[in-house]
Amino acid sequence: MSFKTDRLSALFPDAYAARDRGSLLYRLLDAVGAELMEADESVKALLKSHWVTYAAGDALDGLAGTFGLTRRRLPDGVTLEPDTVLRERLKAVVPYFTGGGTVKAVVGAVRSALGLPFDLEFFRRQATGPGGRPAEEIDALVKALEELVQLEEFSPKPERALSPPVTTTGETSEVVVEVGFSSVQQAYPRIEWTFTRGGARFLTVQRLDSGAGIRSDATLRVNPGETVVLTANDQGALTASIGTTDITARFKAWDGASPPLLPPLPFGLTTQWKLTARAGTFGTSTFDDTEGFDTPLFAVSFQWVRRLPLTFDVIVPYFLPDSITKNTSLFFFWEGLPREVIQKVVDQTRAAGVRGSVHFSLRFDEDHAVEDRLAGLLEHRIRETQDASEAMAVGSVNTATEDHQMDESFAVGGVFNVSRFDGSTGFNSD
Repeated sequence: MSFKTDRLSALFPDAYAARDRGSLLYRLLDAVGAELMEADESVKALLKSHWVTYAAGDALDGLAGTFGLTRRRLPDGVTLEPDTVLRERLKAVVPYFTGGGTVKAVVGAVRSALGLPFDLEFFRRQATGPGGRPAEEIDALVKALEELVQLEEFSPKPERALSPPVTTTGETSEVVVEVGFSSVQQAYPRIEWTFTRGGARFLTVQRLDSGAGIRSDATLRVNPGETVVLTANDQGALTASIGTTDITARFKAWDGASPPLLPPLPFGLTTQWKLTARAGTFGTSTFDDTEGFDTPLFAVSFQWVRRLPLTFDVIVPYFLPDSITKNTSLFFFWEGLPREVIQKVVDQTRAAGVRGSVHFSLRFDEDHAVEDRLAGLLEHRIRETQDASEAMAVGSVNTATEDHQMDESFAVGGVFNVSRFDGSTGFNSD
């Protein structure tokens, strides 16, 4: 019985006994009411399917498809993610696409293409929920996941500008280098100043539009074949060298007193740089075999990194660390896409008019732990020789024998023709 049945039975007069539950008419109306109830539930489900919170099954897949999302698979390649996980992932994706591709949208899409969680906050809630892992362990894992995929805005491009031929005026040589590449960030150039003839003194570098620059003192001398390299840190502090010799102390600012600062390359402006060098100077130069008095000739090279507008680089690990795959596999570590598809993922997520590039990085863990170990080597050797040899010894053998045996005898006088010579008869006379 349902309220649909009650409303149908109320349409009949009392004479039909439509409210009698045991009557045939009531049972017929009850069957019709049940069908109407199922139709109402289908209509409600259809209305709910237009909302991410209530959509399920194919309806949820359709909503996800409008944002380019599909159900991810587990590493077994068969099992699909459930509605609850897809729904939360879709809710996380929608804000990122508001107003075009954002940094979070691009990084999340690349992370998802690798099989990792799209939204790390959702992953944190999922991992630390009932029966989950300790919060400290998950925080460390989330930090590692954040560092895994990096996005750098304004792609760097190395640029180089060479100087035109040198012009000479008297004993001074000079050249003007024009730098006209636009950049979105200020940069400091690397100047390589190579001298090919003549000894050079009193070097100057000046940016003509601002008047800022540096100059060397009288003690600095550059010989033919040497190259002066001028660079600067992020604050513009000058570093000068010739080979392995630091000569920064030989330079001052253009006013001759302040610490030397290399002028920057401003973004969006074309700048001109004037470099001069003088030949041998009276009272300063010497007549040794390295310094000449010819007008110096040189070549100058400007090198710097230009940041391109409307570009970004995504740095992706070529191999996922074992520590990441081992821990995230406990929380639905998904099947990743091939590496060659990641560039297409970036192209689909980036904003219109922006160019994104994917760079793969190789990261290897090295253990620099120092251990002390004492080892002993015992060596036991047995040597056996089977050489045959013959020897003959010649010596003197002396044997002494001493006999202390004593005999006693008694002799009887012999009688001729009676006594014998083999007895005890004696023949001596008295």
